[in-house]
Amino acid sequence: MTDTAIVLPRARSELGEILYHLVRDPLGLAGLIIVVAIVGSALLAPWIAPYDPVAMNIPDRLQGPNAAHLLGTDQIGRDTFSRVIWGGRVALKVALPTIAGAIVFGLLLGMIAGYGPKWLDSLIVLLFDTLRSFPTVMFALAVVALVGPSLNTVIFVIMVTSIPTYGRVVRTLTQSIKQSEFITAELSLGATVPRIMGIHILPNVLGPLAVLAAMDIPTVVGLEAGLSFLGMGVKPPTPSWGVLLSDGYALIRNTPWLIIAGGIPLILTTLGFTFLGEALRDVVDPKLRGKGGK
Repeated sequence: MTDTAIVLPRARSELGEILYHLVRDPLGLAGLIIVVAIVGSALLAPWIAPYDPVAMNIPDRLQGPNAAHLLGTDQIGRDTFSRVIWGGRVALKVALPTIAGAIVFGLLLGMIAGYGPKWLDSLIVLLFDTLRSFPTVMFALAVVALVGPSLNTVIFVIMVTSIPTYGRVVRTLTQSIKQSEFITAELSLGATVPRIMGIHILPNVLGPLAVLAAMDIPTVVGLEAGLSFLGMGVKPPTPSWGVLLSDGYALIRNTPWLIIAGGIPLILTTLGFTFLGEALRDVVDPKLRGKGGK
């Protein structure tokens, strides 16, 4: 009698599990494709943009879409398609460090507030309320008046006003986890606070933060575009979707293509990251996944 080996299916990694559920969800797959296309075009901008985004060509100014210029040209003859591609690079340069910084500071402050003593919790919540009390645009105006408009100014303003959002979510989750029975058991066994926060609380808050970050990226990109539209963002001639919208608004009677070229990337970014965030939420929350039949 011969022995037969039983081959068990290999378990998927956590990343593989997430990708598996994203691909099975039509909206998640659509969001993933849009996000990969936007991020990929931004990273590969030096190689896929047909023209220098700041090179002027006055004889070709205000052209409509044609074989040479897929989205036409602006008021000084710059290729609009190239400026859209490079504008995505500017959007990522703002969104990624802004979200990363807001998550780091929000995570630290939220965990301290949720696990610390009551007086410290109240102090940090007061800080969150103070930061959120400033409208982003008004806060940006004050900062720009002090240091001048720049990409770093946009990153600083949006990051500071985004920290309370992440901090409050982490604080609420930390307070909920702190009351769990397994935390009480760990404390009874002599576990230290850093061990509890690093091993038990941190992994349980990262999933919701990832979902929130995916949802917030379109907001950050939109804020950057809005500040650039108002002249408080990146400095000309740096290509930005907000600058394209500003130029298009000023030249709307001459050509509609600048408005269209600046608006479509913002719409696609919002749809892509929103679809992706919704799908990630279903993956992170097993209850939602069960309801969706995934």
